[in-house]
Amino acid sequence: MKYLFTSILIISFVGIAILGFSIFNHGMSNADYSCVTSPIDGTVCPTNIVAMTLDHISTLQALTISVTPLVSSLLLLLASLLLILFLVFIFYKYLLYPKLELLFQRFKSLVFNFLYSQRKIISWLSLLENSPSVS
Repeated sequence: MKYLFTSILIISFVGIAILGFSIFNHGMSNADYSCVTSPIDGTVCPTNIVAMTLDHISTLQALTISVTPLVSSLLLLLASLLLILFLVFIFYKYLLYPKLELLFQRFKSLVFNFLYSQRKIISWLSLLENSPSVS
């Protein structure tokens, strides 16, 4: 389900990017070119790629300033960081304890395997020591 949702999301973003880019008329040299932002803010339509880029950047800056003022965005960031910190402290046991428990079990398993192999080597050496010579 997670992979299906991720695939649909990626395909939709790629589709929006391709279709969104191809639907706009970026031909500024044509006589029938009319920019969308000119009636909105009363500015002159950009005539080259640098002016168009600066126009897009200024529009995005105006949008971000009008939507989220600096103080409220800082308060929102602080509140979200405090919430994340609070949740980490609440669920610390559940986040870290299973990993430590698995690490301890793995260490125990390694020690047991080492001791078992050491016993096996000692038993083989004791057989070699107690065996009669062939000559």
